[in-house]
Amino acid sequence: MRTTWGGARNRRDRTSLNLTRQQVDGLIEAADYAERTGLAFNRHWTVHYQRAGVAEIDAPQFIGRLLKLAKGYATRKQGKFTAVWVRENGEGEGGHVHILMHLPTGKTLRGRTAKWVRLAGGTYRAKVSRVVSIGGALISAEKRSEHYRQNLATVLAYVLKGAECETGEVLSLPRSGEGGLIIGKRCGWSQGIGEAARRTGGTA
Repeated sequence: MRTTWGGARNRRDRTSLNLTRQQVDGLIEAADYAERTGLAFNRHWTVHYQRAGVAEIDAPQFIGRLLKLAKGYATRKQGKFTAVWVRENGEGEGGHVHILMHLPTGKTLRGRTAKWVRLAGGTYRAKVSRVVSIGGALISAEKRSEHYRQNLATVLAYVLKGAECETGEVLSLPRSGEGGLIIGKRCGWSQGIGEAARRTGGTA
């Protein structure tokens, strides 16, 4: 089966400055569905694709390859994979993507993300890739403690800081309007936690 990644379908050369309300709602709903189906996000992976030599217009394809590699790793480890992702382009930081993802508990990413960046078409160097456990430890997502839920909410709010200011005000986001100029698809989610899966009760 061909893997697809959800989210708004944008032209390759379409530009945007912020996440729309529809995109923000989709990201929140996908994250909530991932948790409710036992696939809660346990990693926050930030990839600075501009530092990796990936042009802004090529970033969606680069990110798609990263996600495919991560899903392939999860599948080989007899696990499931879910993710949401958001691109930003901040002054002084350049183009980068935040990926919140679920990978099998106990499976290390040490040494893998650098290889994935190269395989996806980027050049790996210092400060290109950073992975943080959501909740402070990988098992936190499995236990789904109050500490984990609060940390996940904080991390999700952080990656939504590119929302339009009006959306940020309506949803009481601590930060908004900080997305920056993006060319092409701005955000997305894995097929198993998209609108169709939520409607039918499917999983990744």
